[in-house]
Parts: sequence; C-alpha cells; structure tokens
Amino acid sequence: MRGVLAGLLIVSLWALVAACGGDAAPRSGSGAAPAVSPSTGGATPTTGTSSAPPLARARVRVAHSTISGSVAPLWLAREFGLWERYGLDVELTNISGTPVIMAALISGEVQFAQTSGDAALSVQAREPEVVSLLNTVGAVSHRMMVVPSIQRPEELRGKRLGVFTIGDGNYAYLQKALPKVGVDPNDVVWTSVGGGNFAALVQALAAGAIDGTLLTPPNDLLARRAGAHELFRLRDMGIPSAGLPIFTLRRLLREQPEVAEAFAAGVVDGVRMFKADSATARRVLREQLRLEDEEVLDWTHTTLLEPGMMLDRPFVDREQTRAVVEMLVEEQPELRQLRVEQVTDTTILESLDRKGLLPPP
Repeated sequence: MRGVLAGLLIVSLWALVAACGGDAAPRSGSGAAPAVSPSTGGATPTTGTSSAPPLARARVRVAHSTISGSVAPLWLAREFGLWERYGLDVELTNISGTPVIMAALISGEVQFAQTSGDAALSVQAREPEVVSLLNTVGAVSHRMMVVPSIQRPEELRGKRLGVFTIGDGNYAYLQKALPKVGVDPNDVVWTSVGGGNFAALVQALAAGAIDGTLLTPPNDLLARRAGAHELFRLRDMGIPSAGLPIFTLRRLLREQPEVAEAFAAGVVDGVRMFKADSATARRVLREQLRLEDEEVLDWTHTTLLEPGMMLDRPFVDREQTRAVVEMLVEEQPELRQLRVEQVTDTTILESLDRKGLLPPP
C-alpha cells in the first residue's frame, strides 16, 4: 500500500510538472528555472531595515503551501515593502499541498516556495535541483485533534485522518507519529481535504467527514470549541522535523545569487518585524487568518513567539533534516540516495550574516 501511494504521488507530481510547463522557459538539464524577469516601472527602492545595497527592480513569484501563522513573515514583507527595499517586486500566493507547490517550483511557475521540509524530501531525492534556502519555523506546534469517540491512540486504526493532499506536511508528520503510538500508517484511512487552509480541516472534523487531523494554533482551539479534543502533541514525542523551509532551484542560486539574497533579507526583516511589533503582527494575523476572536488571536500570537518557534537566524537545520531522512527511509527508500548537504544551501544566509544583516547567534 505504501509503495502504491508513493508511486501515485510521483506520477501525480510529474504530471503536474508537465501540465505547468507550457508557460515556463525551456529547461536545460533537470529542474532549471527561468530567469527572474526585470520589473517595468516602480520607484527606486528606499533604504530598508537592513543595509544591503538595493538591486535593479526584479520581479519574482513566491508561494506558500499552507495558510497559517507561520507564513506571517512573508505577509509582513509583502505588506510593508520589505522586499522592495532590496529591489524585488514579489508576487505572493498560496498553492495548496507540497506535491503541487513543488511541481510549480520545478516548472518555473514560482521561483521560491515555502512548504513542509519533511514532505519535500522525496521530491529532492528525485530532483536535486530543488534546494532549501532558509527556514523560519523551528519547533513543531502541531496537535493531533480527534472526535470525542477516540480516547486512545490505538483507536486511530481504521479511522479517517485528514490531510490536504497525500504527501503533504501533515501526511509526512503522521507517517512518523503513528508508529510512535503503536499504529501502522497503513491501518488508517487517509482522507484528502484540500484547500491549504487549516480551517478546512477544522470544518471537516466538526462535520464528521474525518475522525482526526493535525492542527496548528489557533485551529486546535477552534476544533476544541467544536467538540474535538487533543490526543497528543508532536512536540512532546521527540519527533525530528525539517521545518517549513523556503525552497528554490539551484540554477537561481548559481545565476542570480543577488536575487536569492534580496529575497532572504526581506524574509529576515519580516521575522524581525513580527517579533518587535506585536500590534502589527497581531493585525496581520487577524486579517490574513480572518481571526475576529481575541482569545484565538492571542493563542496564535503567543504560540508563534514561544522559544524556537520563529527563527531570526533561519538556517536550515541539517541535523534535524538528517534525522527525518533516517526516520522516513524505510518508508521511502528513495531517500537513501539523498545527501542533505547537497540539497540545502547556507551560502545566502552566510553572506547576509557577514554583512551584519542577521542578529548574533
């Protein structure tokens, strides 16, 4: 069953690549991205929070695979022109699910993609042009929320567990978590909900369309209000996590490192703003997550400010990534050929660090 799911996932992924490739620039070799296009018009970038020299304005497309508080630095960077200060005109959008967003990255539909590091590993094993550039999300905040009839982890057997798509971040996390509580991932019914928004999972759980799902704050609180309860937390289980990195293609790093550096600088400034300006951070969370309830907003904001949650030195944790590979390799044998050092980049953040644009360790 696991092999069938993996095979279907890869077939679907490359079918999506082919479907998206019509408007992409021709690729030389595997996974090449089109050059970032210069933007026409626009004022000269002003001096930003940091002191990196601005670029001639360039346009890039960026996507995130989920709608959650973890995306806040990107929302802040867009709203307050943090990328424009470094010479980038950024179009930001949501593309639900790791397989779909990775297909968009490989085809050149987007130049940067934020998605589950765990779920992206199988893509990187087959497409080494995909490189993780930075990761602003440290600790895992997911809670396993279930219907009232489920009281013990072993009762998950035969139950419908909700994910956005097979192969997404929730799916990857549960593939690691279920064996920890004595449940074979083959013994549950994987149910795709779609949408990329955790609110859809909350609604499916409340409606009885699924029996359990992983939720991040504030969605766990909303699910609890609708009658669900928490079965376990990933953070308490000692499960390694590759985080929620932002990926790009190796060709862009090689041919346009200044674009990658400007993009990373804007994200770093977004994290800094989130931590330094609570009123602005809360407003953006309220608007983007459509949070009218102050208790829910407080829960979201507080969780994101917990130690290790949002990283202002957003280097990809290679040790954590290796631990994830070791945990998943039996389930996904293609990961045996993966070399973490080859699919993670540190040069861009190291350059920002040398220029004093990152806070001290």
